[in-house]
Amino acid sequence: MQTMFWPATIAILGGALFLASAGVFLLAVQYRRHGRLSWRRTITTATAAVYGFGLFSYTMLPLPATRDEFCRPGVAIPQLVPGRFLDDFRLAIMERGLSGFATSFTLWQVLFNIILFMPLGILAVRWLRGNIFTGVLLGFAASLAIELTQYTAIWGLYTCAYRVADVDDLITNTAGALLGAMIAYLPMFRFLSGPVEADAANAPARPVTRTRRALANIFDAGFTAAVLFVIGAALELLERLGAPEFGKQWMNFWLPLLVVFFVFWLPSLAPGRATLGQRCAWLMLTDGQGQPAPAGRALLRSLLGFGGINFLFQISTSMVDFTPYPLLNMLVVIYIAISAFYFIFEAKHRGLAGKISGTGFIDRRAL
Repeated sequence: MQTMFWPATIAILGGALFLASAGVFLLAVQYRRHGRLSWRRTITTATAAVYGFGLFSYTMLPLPATRDEFCRPGVAIPQLVPGRFLDDFRLAIMERGLSGFATSFTLWQVLFNIILFMPLGILAVRWLRGNIFTGVLLGFAASLAIELTQYTAIWGLYTCAYRVADVDDLITNTAGALLGAMIAYLPMFRFLSGPVEADAANAPARPVTRTRRALANIFDAGFTAAVLFVIGAALELLERLGAPEFGKQWMNFWLPLLVVFFVFWLPSLAPGRATLGQRCAWLMLTDGQGQPAPAGRALLRSLLGFGGINFLFQISTSMVDFTPYPLLNMLVVIYIAISAFYFIFEAKHRGLAGKISGTGFIDRRAL
């Protein structure tokens, strides 16, 4: 029983970690594509992520401890005869009878292969808005990829295969996807389909609300944190492999400065006058009269606004190293607090940086 449930635990944990790290990108893409967020679309995307980790954990885990652990005769021999499971069924019935066969591992292994791929057929129809043929094709392709990965020992990562590549698994998995695609048309699965919407680029402009601007800030903060994490992890890996060590000042100050520059400041100066997150939310910085803001005022807005605040937040752990004056650190904290308060309670929700720079936001589709 434990061998059945621990991969599900791995799938849930893996899906949760993936959504925690990549969720902001998925939301940004959804908003950019559809012009708004949908709870149904978000929940279905999260379900698809957990299911993807489930497929991996049930078909690939546990991994061998060493590359050569399974390199011995009689281990993980490929099964390339189609329909072998029918012979196994016949033998099981002869040996155990129908009642024993109903509870046998021989039957439930096949049933589990079918059940495992049924959600893929359902998602193909409801989430990807395909049809039965789409579900069957996707199920066959996914199963073939899994069996080839098992046959090649994860494409040569291990010296010998540690799982049996079985052509019958390909057949039963595809059948599961077919069955899932067929039952996906039942009303009970309708909630998995997000609302049908046109491309956001063709939608009419909508009011710029405080919630929408806050969402753009969340996108920007997520982009910044993710890029910093990826680059930091890559640099640490290079150092472990023998590359020159990057200094503390580079990691704590110059790297955040470069990332914030490319996420906030440079896009604000480019045509469109908006950060990456604001572009995903269809926002554009204006001069207050509905026209794109001049470059100087756009840069000032980004420096005084969330771009500058995000930079200060990223380097907050190292501020003592380059600002030895406690009063300066305190003033930075006070400015951040006032900016947040002003953004929440200012009547036109322009924010303190918008008030100082004389800029505002419009929906970019209004031009």
